[in-house]
Amino acid sequence: MAPEITAAQQLYEELLDACDDEDMEFLLRFDDPLEVVRGYWESEITGYDHSGEMGHMLWEIRDRELYEKEQLAQTPEDVGGAVQSENLTERKNPMSDVKQINADDLRHMEGQEGLILQGCGGDPQEWVDGINGLLTEAGILLDGNLFKLEDVSLFQHGESTCLLFPFEGVKLDVGRLAVWRIQTHEQFGGTWLSDYVPNRLGGFVHEPPRQKPTMSLTGMDGNIFAVMGKASSLLKEAGMGDLVSHMVQRVTTCGDYSKALNIISEYVETELSPPAIPQKSNKKKARNTHER
Repeated sequence: MAPEITAAQQLYEELLDACDDEDMEFLLRFDDPLEVVRGYWESEITGYDHSGEMGHMLWEIRDRELYEKEQLAQTPEDVGGAVQSENLTERKNPMSDVKQINADDLRHMEGQEGLILQGCGGDPQEWVDGINGLLTEAGILLDGNLFKLEDVSLFQHGESTCLLFPFEGVKLDVGRLAVWRIQTHEQFGGTWLSDYVPNRLGGFVHEPPRQKPTMSLTGMDGNIFAVMGKASSLLKEAGMGDLVSHMVQRVTTCGDYSKALNIISEYVETELSPPAIPQKSNKKKARNTHER
């Protein structure tokens, strides 16, 4: 009961300051507005000044209500085929564009680094846009670099909705980011991926490196879908089917044929894949070997 009591007390003290007239009119449509809001608020608490978070929570409740009503209003003819695809494009769920993973998937990301923000309910695109703005203003994102929604991952841990902003492919000032993370911890609960997994999830799972399947690009020039389809099949045959959706998502959103080939070449071995780094020998040098 403690989380429920805490949430109810905070709402009693601060909700009126976070509501505008439109929010109040909407909430009064429910038989028990406080109970509706409290259920959402328990998973949103991240700091001491909650007016901004409460406003975001109210937006999420209204957005979900609107989305559910629109789904119920769909006619039977809309189900299936291109008609359904067009309708979903016009009124898609905000969650549909973000990559959703399980918290346990983070345990398989050893060697990677990123920023994890906690308590990120609502539209992920709004969060990505907001964080990009804050980090750009603070001089952390450099040379016009921005986090892209398709590269950000959303996951649930307990009652908290979290976002992982991976550092791969983004130019940033890590020193300034470390200071910003500490200064905003009460607001965003920011932590590093390399700290979150050992402290919250029990540590990384150590797996032997997987051998990428080999594929030739010869004869497939100009047909990126044929290349992507063959690469997907090879990954599944090699027991690496978990990588297919991520590869397809990156390829279909990059907007450039050459970039798409390079992305595919990260997942399967092609003529464009970088040469493997030779492993250092563990053998000891002979005594008469010349040291350079």
